[in-house]
Formats: sequence, structure tokens, C-alpha cells
Amino acid sequence: MTLGRIGQLTLLVCIVMLPHGASALGTSSVDGNEILKKCLSYVHMLDSNANPSAISEEDAVDGAYCVGYVNGMVDDRFYWQMNEGSTLDPLKHFCLPDGVSPNQTVRVFIKWLQDNPARLHEHASHLLIDALRDGFPCRKQQ
Repeated sequence: MTLGRIGQLTLLVCIVMLPHGASALGTSSVDGNEILKKCLSYVHMLDSNANPSAISEEDAVDGAYCVGYVNGMVDDRFYWQMNEGSTLDPLKHFCLPDGVSPNQTVRVFIKWLQDNPARLHEHASHLLIDALRDGFPCRKQQ
């Protein structure tokens, strides 16, 4: 059974808005292998935009989880960076340039995961921060 375009978008919004138990506790039980699978499903959804019938329910759920996870981590890190003041440690933070979309962020994360397969057993949260720090480094302030 496949979802129509409206059903896919509704499912995506509902899943992204649901709190995840592990995330609410500040821990992550998702590793790099699992988040890579989910994020590849998200990109499959994006690339299948012209043919919604090619998107399975599992891809829709996994894709929604990926984009929600990535956006949640980005928002969380942005909040903490803003509270540290104007000096950002480039070894600890990432700095997204204006105009970077959630879709681009997910694609950068996927590329980094695929380029670092020896680390896929690690927690997804650590991997995402490392991927974004490598992809979008902060510039040292003079």
C-alpha cells in the first residue's frame, strides 16, 4: 500500500511533531547505520517527488524521522551556541551559512556518513555534530 502525496505530507508532519522518548531524556539510541538508512529514505522521497507512488510507507516514516532528527539537533545546537556568546569554538561548533536548507543538511550528513563507514557504530548525535562541523566550519574570529 502506498500513500498519496497529501497522506505522505500529513504523516511527515505528525511524525516530526512527535517527541521521541530517548531524545527527551537527552540520549540517543540511534547509531550511524540506522540514521544513514533513514536519511537515505528521506533523499529517496525527495528524489521521487515527481512520482509519489514510488514512496513506500516505510520510506515516509524513516524519511520523516531523519529530517526531524537532523533539524532537532541543528536547532538544539544553535540554541546552545547562541547562549555561549559571540566567540564560537570551531573545534566544538558548526556554523550553517544563510540559505542552507534542511534538505542540503541531510545530504551533507549522508555524504559524511558514507565517507566515514568505520564510525557508523557510534551514536548518531555525535556523528551529526562531526559531519556538520566538517561541512560547515565556523571561522575563527580575528
